[in-house]
Amino acid sequence: MLITIFGDRPGFILASCLSALVALLVATKVAKHKEAKAPWAIGTLCALVVIELSVTLLLPGAGAADGICYLNRRPAGIFMTSQGLMNIAMFAPIGFFAAAAARSPLISLAGGAALSMATEFAQATIFGRNCDSNDFAANSIGALIGVGLFCAVSALSRRRSHLWKSGMKPAAVLVVAAAVTAGVAVNTVITPIALDDSSMQISSPAQEQAARDAMRRAFDEHVDIDKVALSPGMDGAQDQLIISFPNGLAQLSWPERNEFSALLEPESDPGENSFALDPPASPPKQDRGAQEIATKYAEDRYPKQLKGATAKTFPVGEDAEFGWITSWRTIQDGVLMPNRLDVQVNRAGRISQLILREFSEDYEMPGDRIGKEAAMGAVEEELGIRPDAASEHLLKKDGKYQPVWVVAIEHSADDIESVFVDSLHRRIIDNIPGFSGELERVPGSDAG
Repeated sequence: MLITIFGDRPGFILASCLSALVALLVATKVAKHKEAKAPWAIGTLCALVVIELSVTLLLPGAGAADGICYLNRRPAGIFMTSQGLMNIAMFAPIGFFAAAAARSPLISLAGGAALSMATEFAQATIFGRNCDSNDFAANSIGALIGVGLFCAVSALSRRRSHLWKSGMKPAAVLVVAAAVTAGVAVNTVITPIALDDSSMQISSPAQEQAARDAMRRAFDEHVDIDKVALSPGMDGAQDQLIISFPNGLAQLSWPERNEFSALLEPESDPGENSFALDPPASPPKQDRGAQEIATKYAEDRYPKQLKGATAKTFPVGEDAEFGWITSWRTIQDGVLMPNRLDVQVNRAGRISQLILREFSEDYEMPGDRIGKEAAMGAVEEELGIRPDAASEHLLKKDGKYQPVWVVAIEHSADDIESVFVDSLHRRIIDNIPGFSGELERVPGSDAG
């Protein structure tokens, strides 16, 4: 955990530990002087608060404060991310020693929540770190666990040191003050933004098995997986399993598992990380040789993707230094279907990259669809800009497949905007999650 939080910052670790030690000694001495009932608990609590503030506010690497607090729509994610579990673990001892010092669970809970809230607001407004509702929830849960543990220990030791009625009034005052302060902050210096949780989550056994199955299907036992994590989909897009391994990365859609991509070797010099056919293929010298290798690979592992599909091969890099990609696409009644297969063959004749999207539904294409000119005209009428190209795709919108014209507006060579037009009703629709433009490489399409 310490390596995850602090990284390679020995100076910061030393300064934090020394500050916590000073806080422990000073607070304990003052508490003894004031004849407090639990001076060591008070001192330990102060030391833990110093560490919490150091980690959350003073850790090097913060950017400019923007006053934004993110309100996550997936609060359950705190139990499935390393950050959420670390936040819980960090505040659990704070809750325990707060209860031991204050002898009041209510004050301890209110104090833990107030400390977490103050930390999050300070991160957003002063220290340039992320302010996140999930962090606040995880911190509060950690404090609750710590207080509950202290109550359990006290009950087992038969000490009546955690009476719930004690401190009700101060706790209520603290909660009201924190709520009022939060309300004022949100209306003055804090901008709340709701979003889906994008934090990497800990994978389940079923997800790890799915990742292993996808990798074996593609590359046998060639790759040793280091880690599998779940990346939640944003704005309606599918969740993704992020599969990391030496020198490469792969992704698998979850729970559908119908989309898979893997990059085994990003370098232009072929090495042992790329996947060789059995028996190994000879190094290709041009597009045709690379397509033959890619086709043999695809026929062995993804034969359904080739049925009715048209293949196109093109070099990667100015002089094909990264090899060649062969793409299979299926066109039905002029519409690009969702299924996709891209296989990259490097100059050694081995597979270095794979992109797969499987689609097996029997879809009957409607006949009363608008044409390309009507779709481009709808965009021109709406935006006042003449589009540069268009192609018709079968895309998933709100859980259902439908034909959609993807109309391209080229603002510059590096800035191409995609506008979606409903093929059945000639109206512009919202962006479709997970879409990646393929206007230039659709075999047989009338794009452009």
